Amino acid sequence: MTAPVGFCSETRPDSCGVVLFGATGDLAARRIIPALAGLCGKGLAPRNFYALFVGRTPLDRPAFEARLAAAAAGAGGRCARALLARARYLRADYDSPAFYRELSAALDALDAEHGVEKKRLFYLATPPSAFEPIALRLKDAGLLSEPGGGAHWSRIIIEKPYGSSLESACALDSGLKKAVPESQIYRIDHFTGKETVQNILALRAANPLFEETWNARFLDHVQITVFEELGVEGRASFFERMGLARDMMSHILQLAAVTAMDLPEGFRDSQFKEQKRRFFASVPKPGPGEAAGFVRGQYAGYAGEPGVAQGSTTETFLAFRLLVENDRWRGVPFYIRAGKKAGRKRTRIDLAYKKPSSGAFSGTDAGYSNVFTLNIQPREDLSLSMVTKHPGPKQCFTPRAMNLAYREHAEEAGAPDDYERLLLEAMAGDQTLFLGDFEMKFLWDYLSPVLKAWEAPGAPLHLYPDGSAGPAAADALLERDGRRWF
Repeated sequence: MTAPVGFCSETRPDSCGVVLFGATGDLAARRIIPALAGLCGKGLAPRNFYALFVGRTPLDRPAFEARLAAAAAGAGGRCARALLARARYLRADYDSPAFYRELSAALDALDAEHGVEKKRLFYLATPPSAFEPIALRLKDAGLLSEPGGGAHWSRIIIEKPYGSSLESACALDSGLKKAVPESQIYRIDHFTGKETVQNILALRAANPLFEETWNARFLDHVQITVFEELGVEGRASFFERMGLARDMMSHILQLAAVTAMDLPEGFRDSQFKEQKRRFFASVPKPGPGEAAGFVRGQYAGYAGEPGVAQGSTTETFLAFRLLVENDRWRGVPFYIRAGKKAGRKRTRIDLAYKKPSSGAFSGTDAGYSNVFTLNIQPREDLSLSMVTKHPGPKQCFTPRAMNLAYREHAEEAGAPDDYERLLLEAMAGDQTLFLGDFEMKFLWDYLSPVLKAWEAPGAPLHLYPDGSAGPAAADALLERDGRRWF
């Protein structure tokens, strides 16, 4: 549970067994196994805890240990050893009822060994097409506890993509809900687990300096940038099906929501989700003309990537303007861009304050005097730019910045990283940082008109040099409004 400690609240999971489906896959190796190792090594995992890794690949114990140690190496040897002491492997046949009987027996034995008492977190790191059949077979095997089942509980974590269209997303959702209700479904978006993202609401709630100026009276516009240095890196078959918009829109909308939502009365799930629901309700879906104005780009080298179809129009870059029709934000555009092979890796949010309307600095062409920047990755820090007098006898203005290296303090405190934090929250039964079904539906309601506009004959696809900040059309998006990207 999330228990109050003085002026803080700390996530303290009860005992828990994690069952990782797709344990030999890429996602498990890159993100989930290192996170589990990190929790064990940092002493953040529950006292009574185990992890059962489930995969199709046949692995004996030495081969499993070698694979697990390699995946957890980034967390450090001590963390890897701490996880190995609580880890088991079970070869899977996801379509066989006999496998689920074997799984049930294995879980009962692990529960008894580790004192967990049927508190189970099922992580489906599998293709979305497998979500429904796995969940239904878990239910048929009696492995999914009913909500309100006393000391016993079961939860399911799923990863994006949540479908490839509104229709497929709704089908995926309804399929899962044949097995479990919404209260037991945890849709993960790792951006919500990042310390800087979580700090946005904390900064506003605790510091009137920000909350009192976090509105259309003081802000000129907001920019959100999500750039990746790498290209598709061997994932062309996935990317050809999805494209960047489908792949990244969940991240983008979560950053926009946490930035723009009104402050909840508290930071528990229902209060938090209600304000997010109100935010999404205030964002108009793009009409045909607006949808056609979304900038679609492709890095020049994409056509030569192995597995890319000849003449592919799959986008690797997206830029658009998002509007929010409520009293706080009306008239403040959100300019958003995301791309692969777009220079150095960076995710950031910039809030540009309005230029002075009077005084010595008014009327000058020196850009925005105040920009509040939240760097989310690769480094996590905050900065506030301002204009001050330049040292010396001359009366000159010069830009300065105040910086808070947030991640350095988080590392000193042994804070969990994004996946570690989200695993902790799921173990504790707190859905605050996970996506609700209404968010998934909004994502596709918003994106569908754009995808339809891009399917029209002659819809522009703007090429951009590998390693650049995107096509010129993305710059023009702001230049039309007399602004530029930071």
